[in-house]
This record gives sequence, structure tokens and C-alpha cells, in this order.
Amino acid sequence: MRVLGLHHTGLRVADLDRSLRFYHDLLGIPVRERVDGVGDEELRLAGWQGKSARIADLDLGEGRVLELIELESATPPPASEMHVALEVDDVREAYRLVTEAGYAARSEPITLHDAGPHWTGATLVYVTDPDGTAVELMQPAVGLARVQPPEVVRARRRDG
Repeated sequence: MRVLGLHHTGLRVADLDRSLRFYHDLLGIPVRERVDGVGDEELRLAGWQGKSARIADLDLGEGRVLELIELESATPPPASEMHVALEVDDVREAYRLVTEAGYAARSEPITLHDAGPHWTGATLVYVTDPDGTAVELMQPAVGLARVQPPEVVRARRRDG
């Protein structure tokens, strides 16, 4: 068995429609699928028997999905220090759109210097979605967009 990659990230949200206004309407992420009445099988799978849920899958491209989940009568877990990072083609424009729409930012966009070969030159900013989750908007340095990670060499385990 081996992990093939990240399939999707799920975020619990308090109000699916409000979150879609942020992620879809404001940031422009396409909705791949929306389910307003999640079936019993899926609810049982997640351990949410007896509840109802609404889900929207947002298409981040190249098979990646951001899943937004509204669970009936359940407050989303505290956002604390977790975050979702979204690659954008113009971080300053994304920052402008988000802050003009009234969402908080932790700073203005910052370009990293001396941050290692995969991060130096990238420009980033953390903003906050409607549920308080930190959303890192990240524009890679020129020439580093979509860089494949290096091959990982796995040590073989010896029995005995």
C-alpha cells in the first residue's frame, strides 16, 4: 500500500450558502457538485446518523477538491490554527477582493525571502473565511508554479 496523493480536504461550515458566497462567488472556485440531502449511507459513514447534511465539492483543478460540509444542528469545530492553502495567479488582486468584501486578513500580502528553494519569491497572505478558518492565498514565485515534489526514497523495513 502507498499513498497516491491528496484527494480532497473537507471543511465543516456553519452555513453552506454563506461559505459558497466566499469560496465560489468571491474567489471563483467552480462548484463540481452540490448535494442538499446527503444520503443515509454517507451520514452513517461519517458517524452522523440521524442528522442531515449539505455538501458542496469545489473543483480546485487537477483532481483536487475542497469539500464544504454543513451538518444540521452542529457548530463547526473551532478553526484554531488550521488553514487551507489555495494557489492563486494574482495574490494582491485576491487580497483586494477578499478585504473589500469585508473579510479579515492577518496582514497584507508578503513576498518571502530566504525561505528555501520552494518558497523564496512566493507571495502569500492569510485571510479568514466566514467560519473563521484561515485561508492562505499563495502565489508561487515565477517559474515555481506546479513544481512536482521531489521523489521520496523510502527505507525498506527489515524483519527480525
